[in-house]
Amino acid sequence: MKHTPKRSMIIKAAVLTLIFIITAGFIGCKQRVIQSGDVDQSLTVDDLDIRGTITFTVNNESGTEAESLAPKGVVNAFMAAYPNARVKYEEANRTSYPTRISAGDIGDVFWCDSNDTVNYHVTHNALMPLDSYIKPMNIDLGEIYSGAIDAGRIDGRLYMVPRKIGESVLIYNCDIIEASGVDFDNTVAYDWESFKALCKMLTIEENGQIIQCGASMKVWWTPIWQMFFRGFGGKWIDNRTHRVTITDSNEVMQGANEMITAIQEGWLFPEDMIGSVTGSLKDKFAKIPDGDANVNYVCFKTFNNMTWLTRLGNAYDRLQIEWDFCPFPAFPTHNISTDATGYVVYNRTTNPDTAAAFALFFLTESGQRAYHSQTGSSVPLLKSLADETFWYGPGTDWTDKNYKVFVSYTDCTQPCFVSTQAPSEIADIFSNNNMMSAIGRILSGTVDIQTAFEKLQTQANEKWLTIMT
Repeated sequence: MKHTPKRSMIIKAAVLTLIFIITAGFIGCKQRVIQSGDVDQSLTVDDLDIRGTITFTVNNESGTEAESLAPKGVVNAFMAAYPNARVKYEEANRTSYPTRISAGDIGDVFWCDSNDTVNYHVTHNALMPLDSYIKPMNIDLGEIYSGAIDAGRIDGRLYMVPRKIGESVLIYNCDIIEASGVDFDNTVAYDWESFKALCKMLTIEENGQIIQCGASMKVWWTPIWQMFFRGFGGKWIDNRTHRVTITDSNEVMQGANEMITAIQEGWLFPEDMIGSVTGSLKDKFAKIPDGDANVNYVCFKTFNNMTWLTRLGNAYDRLQIEWDFCPFPAFPTHNISTDATGYVVYNRTTNPDTAAAFALFFLTESGQRAYHSQTGSSVPLLKSLADETFWYGPGTDWTDKNYKVFVSYTDCTQPCFVSTQAPSEIADIFSNNNMMSAIGRILSGTVDIQTAFEKLQTQANEKWLTIMT
């Protein structure tokens, strides 16, 4: 029978529709199930299905083999503990993670920091909660520093398993201390007034310009300015009442003023932001190099994460400067900003028990020993390992440094990132760039401290109100 053009078009449309239905059905079958992460609390580790192969995606910042040794050490230790499980190790830059998550080809377990954890959970709905596995895996949360485990929580649930604890400390120039004749004790946190007096004494000014500075701090950086804001008994943010109270709190403003005044007096160099400062203050600091180049010009410097060890250690060594670590000074309300990076489980994993078991293996002594005994490791997060020395700069020439400082004041730890305390929209308002801009304008004299921080406070509270309503 001869088909008319109209009849042919109808047949083609029907065929295309059938192809669409079949294709859609095929795609639907290929879509991964979102894993809830919920398991029966009466189960034990022996009841979990810890077998098969998972992929472990690691962000190797330096791209060196040395940095890969620590995560690879955990892979080997886990497979030895669970012989029916295999972990495929891969490296991928963190900038590729959002695309890979959307495409569904990210590893079953992958690296995160606190900010990324919030982003991947809230924006991408990509993470499986892991707290339900704590009891079956026999994990003792009481053995883990709260500053580390809290960095991985969102709304009370654990999404990121920390691999280490990052307690803010200072790295310092021993030669400057020795030349001053000061009997300095690097094992204790000096109270703020004593630290201030020491830094003023170590600061040298010639012809109106600073040629040696007592301290250099990244005051715009979230871990640093929060310690000042909390240091005098104030509370700058409350996620229960959904309020930011910077200029509303005399105590918070006292801390903010201490920070700004220290810079204006010339004994605290605003690291990495002097380029955004104009006027007489910039001229006053003109002789002090910025960044790692100032290790010969300043005594105390910001040190937060052990991944900085190689970069800063080499900066001092190149100039043949003796250096070591000391605690961050103790404000009247002693608080130490603490962060943790770690690993999350992709909630589309087809092997949830094995993925969860591997991520939580980082909270066991075996996992911590495997990770932190390697070059490129950091600070163990278990209290039981605090007095051991196997993690003191393994694979470096710096094993004699004061690493004990990184676990000296764990009872004073506070969350490092705003994103662990408030919605991401609020954290964005207090981004490093925004704080650098606000502090830069204050130091340049274009706005007073009250006005600058009141603007941020108002912006945050208005935004928080829209989120809640």
